[in-house]
Amino acid sequence: MNKSIISDWKPEYADNFSQVSLLLHHRLSETGLFTKERLSKLVDQYPSEKYNITTMGYDVENPLWREGTKEGFSGAEVIDAIERGRMWLNMRAVETVDPEYGKLLNKIFDEFEGYVPGFETFKRKMGILVSSPKVQVFYHADVPGQSLWQVEGKKRVYVYPNEAPYLKPESLESIILGETEEEIPYERSFDDGAQVYDLKPGEMVHWPLNCPHRVENEDCLNISVTTEHWTSDLRKQFAVNYANGVLRRKFGVSEPSQSTNKWSVYPKAAMAVGWRKLKLDKKNQVVRKVDFKVDPKSKTGIVDIDAYVKS
Repeated sequence: MNKSIISDWKPEYADNFSQVSLLLHHRLSETGLFTKERLSKLVDQYPSEKYNITTMGYDVENPLWREGTKEGFSGAEVIDAIERGRMWLNMRAVETVDPEYGKLLNKIFDEFEGYVPGFETFKRKMGILVSSPKVQVFYHADVPGQSLWQVEGKKRVYVYPNEAPYLKPESLESIILGETEEEIPYERSFDDGAQVYDLKPGEMVHWPLNCPHRVENEDCLNISVTTEHWTSDLRKQFAVNYANGVLRRKFGVSEPSQSTNKWSVYPKAAMAVGWRKLKLDKKNQVVRKVDFKVDPKSKTGIVDIDAYVKS
């Protein structure tokens, strides 16, 4: 596709890109990479270590996730079960599985880098989400820079400020250290401070780093794309938050500095690298268990199985 991916970029958007939430329009559907037929073939070949299929509870204040498997069924059967059931299929790092998506991913970020002076990205990743009508993603925050692109269906996205009380430093540190997946404490009153987007096909939203968010699908199958990236500034913030998590948990430092100036970052970056290399926090990390499998013949699209740890 020779056209630009973003169809309505304006030069003034560059002034505060990644500092405020931004709603844009895109042309992903024109690539042909996100039709049900194309995605069915992708699901057929998707390696088990790079996807998650989950079902969830109903209470936004008490998040409950269950992990499943799609093994034994074709991609078309899996998507049919999702459309009739209550599931999310998240195909992670799709650029490593099919090079066509890798080309698209690079086109997206090359375009943004051309629009925004000084915006230089690395560790670019793309995920594809196929999700059931009326399902939700609970309140959570992501570690890298993040955008959500809607291709088919409609969903409501709540984006919250990346500061207390919506996001406390201890909660972000827990995610970075692997003590929790991405979930963080949520209260319904937080919605008063949220920006709310009713995403339709051809729309995307990009928000500032670590902004908590949650998602509610409308009564239709949803096909969405996530893109994530790193920059040198994001890497510095990661190092500071990682080291702060270690200082708080292992050394009793109650309020470690969040400064990212060079005199603060260098020793904390060294601590983060060393701690991760030694895997000293591994015993506290989350362990996934799979306890259901997709079943296209079931009314709910799934059937329970004996739980096992996902490798």
